[in-house]
Amino acid sequence: QRLANTTKTVQEKVTFDIEDITKCSYPAESFDVIYSRDSILHIAEKEELFKSLRNILKPGGILFITDYCRGDQEHSPQFLEYVDSKGYDLRTVKEYGKVLESCGYHNVIAEDRTQNFISILAEELGRFEPTKDAFVKEFSLADYADIV
Repeated sequence: QRLANTTKTVQEKVTFDIEDITKCSYPAESFDVIYSRDSILHIAEKEELFKSLRNILKPGGILFITDYCRGDQEHSPQFLEYVDSKGYDLRTVKEYGKVLESCGYHNVIAEDRTQNFISILAEELGRFEPTKDAFVKEFSLADYADIV
């Protein structure tokens, strides 16, 4: 939808693909930018993935990732059980950075943005909570509770 509302010049320069990156293949040096939001935690073979992505980035291209990570501290059994039950492959921010560097990426910036994320979640929750009645009417109280 956003693309349809942009100028023709932008439409000619930008393509959006939604793919399963572990199953699709693109020619080498196809992309200026690859963006992934909160999805790589579902992929255990990160090294293989990052090497594949590096191959399809143009020289000087940018890999921009936001993802859930784990902290450096010891984790509770409940947290570990939850992560295991979801099949997540969580790494620390430092581990992400090291993996990217080992896969040939340069100028890697691996930042912990947890505090920013907490602020954003609080804002989103503040906007969502007033919609509870309408949401529950369309979905369920259990669905609402899962989100909140």
